[in-house]
Amino acid sequence: MPNRIHLLPHPLMSPSLLHPSLSGLLSALLLSIVLLGVCWLFYRLLLRPERCFQFNRRFLLYTPWLVLVVPPLLGVAGPWLAGWRPTWVAAAPAASGLLPSAVLPGVTIQSAGPLGATDWGYWLLLVYGAGVLMLLGHRAWQLLQLWQLARTWPREARSGYTLAYTGGQRPVSSFGQLIFWDETAKLSPAEADQILRHEVAHVQQQHSRERLSLELARVLLWFNPFVHFYPAALELTHELLADEAVLGQSPTVAAEAYTTLLARVALRQVHPTLPLAHSFTQSFTLTRIRMLTSSAPVRRWKQWLLAPLSAALLLLVACEKSGEPAGAAATATASAQDIPPPPPPTVVDAPAPPPPPPPAYFYVEEMPQYQGGQKQLLADIGKAVVYPEIAKAEKLEGRVFVRFIVAADGTIQAAELQKGIGYSLTYPNGEGKPTLTKVVTPAAQAMNDMALNAVRNLPGKWTPGRQDGKPVAVFYTVPITYSLK
Repeated sequence: MPNRIHLLPHPLMSPSLLHPSLSGLLSALLLSIVLLGVCWLFYRLLLRPERCFQFNRRFLLYTPWLVLVVPPLLGVAGPWLAGWRPTWVAAAPAASGLLPSAVLPGVTIQSAGPLGATDWGYWLLLVYGAGVLMLLGHRAWQLLQLWQLARTWPREARSGYTLAYTGGQRPVSSFGQLIFWDETAKLSPAEADQILRHEVAHVQQQHSRERLSLELARVLLWFNPFVHFYPAALELTHELLADEAVLGQSPTVAAEAYTTLLARVALRQVHPTLPLAHSFTQSFTLTRIRMLTSSAPVRRWKQWLLAPLSAALLLLVACEKSGEPAGAAATATASAQDIPPPPPPTVVDAPAPPPPPPPAYFYVEEMPQYQGGQKQLLADIGKAVVYPEIAKAEKLEGRVFVRFIVAADGTIQAAELQKGIGYSLTYPNGEGKPTLTKVVTPAAQAMNDMALNAVRNLPGKWTPGRQDGKPVAVFYTVPITYSLK
């Protein structure tokens, strides 16, 4: 069967939707849950008890969207951010081990299994897409029901809003510029005016649009358990903002009368809530009363804690996105350790390490460019690397790091295995002490050689890198992963 070539994204970029990787998708889902979970705990423990309703509204409205948008934006900005990294010249490179260099996007060479073999990355995307479509359909059905119900009631247009008289079929509530008014409710003129001003505040502050925006973010993050706490919290904040608009600068006596009205109407009403609509008669009555009657000052210092929290979360995302180049040695070691050992092989001593490469820059102001760009570079490597049959027979997988230098004249020099596929064995020496040695099986050697030769024989030309306007030699490292289906 032919090999399947997957071009992996740059470590600072989000997982590709065209070539989904199960580990990359799971990492993105886990990162989303962690970020939104921290934001929710910050709101629940610090912001919710405070009467900073506008601040809470913005926090609840924007944090789910930031969790959706910021990680991909950091991925897109990866090449730009890389330009801010310092440059060094290799004064005396070590003879072995993983040395610093620019890490190119990786290439995964997969041995194709039988047709129809399960690809868990695609299945995960399929489940996610199905969940999004199902929830979008449900929200659309709710809006359609609300529209069909509202068009059956008589309306009265007023300045900035429209009254729809429900005849007692629904409690007083609002959606968009429509206020659903129960004209059968036994309210005094003063009480009716307070309730109407409450719903008008919802209309003027465009709370319905904000709830729809949050619902859309909730649909896109449906797998995240914390996002489902946000709509109720935003609804409570909207009710408190509308209450605050009604009271304005009213004296304490008016606030007590208003809270008494809240309690009386809430106890009297037994109507079901209108989907996606704001309702004066529902929505956390006891919490609203407690907030409206509280005289404790707002502790603004809690809001300022958002700044260090945001910086910490951004650092977490940046470290997660750039984890591979920052810890190439750790990644390569973990990858080699996680590979299950094949059947007992014929052990061949590892070849002697190559001579040290000549001095070169690790990063420069203008990095070398391959003819056709990185996409063409990865495609050329993918075409040249064939999964060795001996490795497939032994079910051997692993990752090879090939480092090379793009010289000042644009040629490839000193291509070497920075980290190959092999095994570390411990055995007792003549004195009985444990000795660690690196051995490479014929299958592993074939995989290492295949990757190294592919880089050495790249068909495209390089434009050399430049530092202070002069062409210079630059190190590059490309990871090539062998993966069996």
